[in-house]
Amino acid sequence: MHILIFGASGHVGTGLARHLSASHRITGVVRSQPVARAPYAPVLVPDWVDRPRSVIDELTRTDAQRVDAVIAAVGGWYVDEAMIDRGIASFDKDYSSYLRSHFAACAVTQALADSGTRTEAGARADAGASAEADRSAESEASAEADRSAESEASAEAGRSEQIRHLTLNGVASVEACVGSGAISVFGAAQEMLLRVAAAESRSVLFRELKVMAPIGGDDRNDLSGGVETIGMSAVADAAGEVLSRPGDFELTTQLKV
Repeated sequence: MHILIFGASGHVGTGLARHLSASHRITGVVRSQPVARAPYAPVLVPDWVDRPRSVIDELTRTDAQRVDAVIAAVGGWYVDEAMIDRGIASFDKDYSSYLRSHFAACAVTQALADSGTRTEAGARADAGASAEADRSAESEASAEADRSAESEASAEAGRSEQIRHLTLNGVASVEACVGSGAISVFGAAQEMLLRVAAAESRSVLFRELKVMAPIGGDDRNDLSGGVETIGMSAVADAAGEVLSRPGDFELTTQLKV
């Protein structure tokens, strides 16, 4: 698959790109060019949240391979003072960097689908279906079997053409996390954002992966008291599974230790 990652320059986004790049082509939407060598092909769009369409324009300009799947690993998290005490300005800032960014990522994915972007797998499936239909004319005895195979191939092609959109969420979305209150609020709202988007779209398969423990390797983690972490490889494996077989998963999936 060709996977487009929002938040590719962050801890989680970079980790996902590093693990998934072994089996997939990875493009990362970034606001500034990476200083060091990155495990993804960077697409520079500084204002992509305000102008989601600019992502598609840049992909077109750079003649990027057609996108099969999108991962939104945006927003981040923090531990600070109480949510109310931080004030409305901080709340607005958290909204902008978290929920608003997820909305913009959804908008990009939907625009990719609406613009007729098709996966290479879908194109190959269509070609296979067409060839099967041609061969069916050679033998009346096998006509029914050929029509059945063509129907299944066409159905599979249709499923392949649906772009997959996966958002990363965390335990704060289901627990009131003191010190990360706004993240809890917008994390919970993120799931409803996905549910509404999924209900409205027939061309995008929206999914969410809730990582229910801190992801290992992040210096911001407070691991006092024996808190267990989830390795980045486990997160990447789970993300890859959901994107490869979205029909086997509910809209939201929890990844636990």
